Amino acid sequence: MLEDQPLMSERKHLFGFNASLRYDFPAGVVVFLVAVPLSLGIALASGAPLFSGLIAGIIGGLVVSGLSGSSLGISGPAAGIAIIAHAAIQSLGFEAFLLSVVIAGFIQVTMGRLGAGIVGYYFPSAVISGMLTGIGIIIFLKQIPHAFGYDADYEGDISFTQSDQFTTASELVHMLDFISPGAVIISLASLTILLLWESPFIKQYRFTQWIHGALAAILTGVAFNQLLLGWFPELALSGNHLVSLPEVDRAVELIAYLTLPDFSQITNPSVYTTGFTLAMVASLETLLCVKAVDKLDPYKRVTPNNRELKAQGIGNICSGLLGGIPIAQVIVRSSANILSGGRTKASAFIHGALLLTAVISIPGLLNTIPLASLAAVLLVIGCQMADLRRFITMYRTGIYQFIPFAATVLGLIFTDMLTGIAIGMSIALFFILLENLKVGFYLHQEQKANKHFITLSENVSFLNKANILQLLDQLPENSEVVIDATSSKYIDFDVYEIIQNFKIEAERKNIHLVIENLRGYGVLEPVQRVHPLDKESQQSLTPADVLEILKAGNQRFVYNLKANRNQLEQINETVEGQFPFAIILSCIDSRTSAELIFDQGLGDIFSVRIAGNVINNDILGSMEFACKLAGSKLIVVLGHSHCGAIKGACADAKLDHLTGLLDKIRPAVDSVKNGRLARISNPDDSLVEQVAERNVEIMVKQIRQQSPLLNAMANSGEIGIIGAMYNIENGKVSFFE
Repeated sequence: MLEDQPLMSERKHLFGFNASLRYDFPAGVVVFLVAVPLSLGIALASGAPLFSGLIAGIIGGLVVSGLSGSSLGISGPAAGIAIIAHAAIQSLGFEAFLLSVVIAGFIQVTMGRLGAGIVGYYFPSAVISGMLTGIGIIIFLKQIPHAFGYDADYEGDISFTQSDQFTTASELVHMLDFISPGAVIISLASLTILLLWESPFIKQYRFTQWIHGALAAILTGVAFNQLLLGWFPELALSGNHLVSLPEVDRAVELIAYLTLPDFSQITNPSVYTTGFTLAMVASLETLLCVKAVDKLDPYKRVTPNNRELKAQGIGNICSGLLGGIPIAQVIVRSSANILSGGRTKASAFIHGALLLTAVISIPGLLNTIPLASLAAVLLVIGCQMADLRRFITMYRTGIYQFIPFAATVLGLIFTDMLTGIAIGMSIALFFILLENLKVGFYLHQEQKANKHFITLSENVSFLNKANILQLLDQLPENSEVVIDATSSKYIDFDVYEIIQNFKIEAERKNIHLVIENLRGYGVLEPVQRVHPLDKESQQSLTPADVLEILKAGNQRFVYNLKANRNQLEQINETVEGQFPFAIILSCIDSRTSAELIFDQGLGDIFSVRIAGNVINNDILGSMEFACKLAGSKLIVVLGHSHCGAIKGACADAKLDHLTGLLDKIRPAVDSVKNGRLARISNPDDSLVEQVAERNVEIMVKQIRQQSPLLNAMANSGEIGIIGAMYNIENGKVSFFE
């Protein structure tokens, strides 16, 4: 528990209200300033009253933020729904359309309760990256005309074909006929402030923690325009070049702008058709934005999709009842929130509260903000979203990731958001199916003693994303987690990225994470895994079989190879019992670990170690247990070259209790000196080596002589008793056949 205290303190430091407010408040102000013209512009594009866009923005901030599980997502009017809304308002009328919005909200709540949010986990990472980059490019291109003073296209439009009959590309040429010197001056001044605000010289002052560069840029734009009004009125901006917020003289007059749904249309089938369409499109746009926001989140938090659908549904119910247009989580405002340093959902609430306050108290003041100044802010946000380094990163991940990414970017730029996403999804799905058609996939997970073992299968595609994300999200704090990819032959990049991101989440949750054999992504070379023997397998072995297993293991060791073993898994597999196939008596020399020399794992062998690998009654008792009760089939007495104990015996060393131990080796010393060599001895070997080998032979003989039980089992063929020598110079083991 004491180890958890620093972690809890760190979380409080990062995400506590007091600690986060200095980040969330400036971010909320920036989002508010961006949201005002976007809300008005999308309401205009929808053919709805301007105030309905503001209502939707206020509901998105004050209502949805409290219900949502997204830390950084911002909800409000969505440009992707504007075309559908415009057609529906034209055919149904605005009051009947509001009823459709309420119905859409109920459908979204139902979808969330039924778990439909799982669809969001199936969006490929390449498509989401393409969406972020594509929208960043679109924001940049769309704001260039506003920066030059041409404001015919509404703020918030992200479609290639515009409502003014021009396209994103042709608008850049057409605007040259309508350049406003005052707008150019204001946008340049605002851009200058934005760039200076990020310089070390300005950052050293504490006021920059509370006044964001975007706010300073907009205030600069307002000040410049007021100066132009006083000194050069012909250059000053007015009319549709400024924010056009509907003015309310008193708070009570706000009620007059609220429009109730036409409940008399409750039996109109068209109302339900429109409601279903709005629910599907708003949900899809929300889930796409959720995935993109989670990708941008520096703390890699995961938004619960079903909770988000329910929150958006309640938001649309409230918006429709109060006269607002449909709501979704929107990427432009969410990106502005993240790039402005927001940390928690408090920034979303702050932006909603500021919208409500501005509508009631200071609409006239907001109407002095030049769109050229806002364009400067959005130009910077667009550049940050369209980070060119993302192209390089996606290219390096491989063609299967880069082509869907590039297709999504181009589709967004030259069509609209939903069409661009559909293009990217189609191409990504084609590449994924090429690999997923080869073999099946599954995910195995088990839990024992607060340890979670997650085993990935042979083929792990993006179709596994939902299960893996949900599983990782549900892992408890302070637990131990093992992710084993040893058996995997193919791992999709999306899954690989999820596991890499989970490393950050694991640190935040104080999860001890072990990742085994996650060898990258794409097609992987298989790794064979070895398991401990069970009782049936042990009993089926003969002493000769066991000898061959040890020989093969030593050969792998000599060639620096290793059978694949998951030691944590073997602990789990042997907890109920052990069935070793051999017992090996070796020296305590640090270079002669039997498990390493024979490449064996937990549960494979009994290992007995004593200086000089000598026999005593306790060791004989251990051998009798191993063979008669535990079922081992082979006893190996393992000596080794350059043995210190043998050297001591040859030199007749005396040292307290060691003297008695070395006396057990004296028969081997005397035998060699009398001309009796071991069967594998080389006459040219030194005395120490010859004694070491002869000592092994004598110990094998003593086992038979001093243990009638083991001798009888050996004579009947139940077990084998054999000697061996390990050469510490080359790693080879020579058995006394």
